[in-house]
Amino acid sequence: MSEFGNMLMDISQIFSLMLARNQSGIEASYVDLEHGESILQLPGHSNCMNWVLGHIAVYRDALLGAIDKQTYMHNKEIGIYGYGSDPIIEGSACADLTRLIEALNRGYSVLHEWLGEYPDYLDNVTPDGLIVRKGETVGQHFAHLWVHESIHVGELSALRELALVKLGKGWK
Repeated sequence: MSEFGNMLMDISQIFSLMLARNQSGIEASYVDLEHGESILQLPGHSNCMNWVLGHIAVYRDALLGAIDKQTYMHNKEIGIYGYGSDPIIEGSACADLTRLIEALNRGYSVLHEWLGEYPDYLDNVTPDGLIVRKGETVGQHFAHLWVHESIHVGELSALRELALVKLGKGWK
């Protein structure tokens, strides 16, 4: 038996835990980095940290839209960081790292608070106008987007290492 015994978590608690773990990984990725380090790219066709953080912020806005809350990314930013957008390289249009951090932190705060207050809302069908499967519940929509977010959070570790090497603080 685990240290939690027979305690069962409801889906809102699981989502809250996933969100907090992802946020912790996001925050650890950019500590002591500046905007210039956020646009470094690994070899190949990978995305830079700036794109990954902006992409996560865009999809957090999709979560906020599903619960009729204020979103934080502007239309121009959605074009830069949305699905199918071009990679960000040096000289590309992109948001400053501090702007992305602000959007991510605000989205996190609202979602974290909301999950504690309205767990039953997760069973509602998503509002019209969202790009979701027909008849999908808010909970199903959240599950899909948090898996997507988690995949991108996993990319941040290598991008942080790249930035630290560039700064002379990482592997040599």
